[in-house]
Amino acid sequence: MNRIEIPEDYEDRLAAGRHAAARLPAGAVREGVDRALEAAPSRDRYEQAADLAERAEALTGELAERAFDGTDADRVAWLRLDYLGRLQSLALSPTIDRLSNPAVADAIQAAWVAAEAARSEYVLHLERVHADLLAARVPDSGGDELRDRIARCSHERFAHTTEDDLCSAEVDVEGRLTGFKFLVPNATLDTECEDLSVQSTATIQAAQAKAVDRLTEILA
Repeated sequence: MNRIEIPEDYEDRLAAGRHAAARLPAGAVREGVDRALEAAPSRDRYEQAADLAERAEALTGELAERAFDGTDADRVAWLRLDYLGRLQSLALSPTIDRLSNPAVADAIQAAWVAAEAARSEYVLHLERVHADLLAARVPDSGGDELRDRIARCSHERFAHTTEDDLCSAEVDVEGRLTGFKFLVPNATLDTECEDLSVQSTATIQAAQAKAVDRLTEILA
């Protein structure tokens, strides 16, 4: 963040401005000048606001670099989400050839829930540690409106199926996984785990890409 350099004689200039405003005739012009002078922040208030803004910017950068891992109870699936909840990677255990299609699909969804929980917990941790930043937050009607728009579309779903009908994924408008299944009988038995991992990852990412397109429309 680039700070504005406050002149050394800032307070003197404000005082001179108030003195000059007092000599203006009563009316709309004087009222406008008075409001502008009243809104001028003190040096300390500006420095405090700038400090908070720099901390918020640093935290945003730190969060953007974080990744959140999750796995199921039996460690059949591992996956990693970025700070926005976008899938970065997914790996399946070589033991999937002993499991059914639904069992592996359930493991992927359980791993997703675990990664989402880790992401949420980290955000809550930041809110607890930096409570003063939240306390200093000013009302944001624009942001509230955007959140309301997203909430009104929370029922929408976006799906993608592989061209060979191997698997299918479904996500909500914010990209959270809401469904995953293998469509080919014995997919976990007849497909190498590495290939199944790659195709599962691509399928979920394709569904998320559709959700991103819709989210862009909502926020436009």
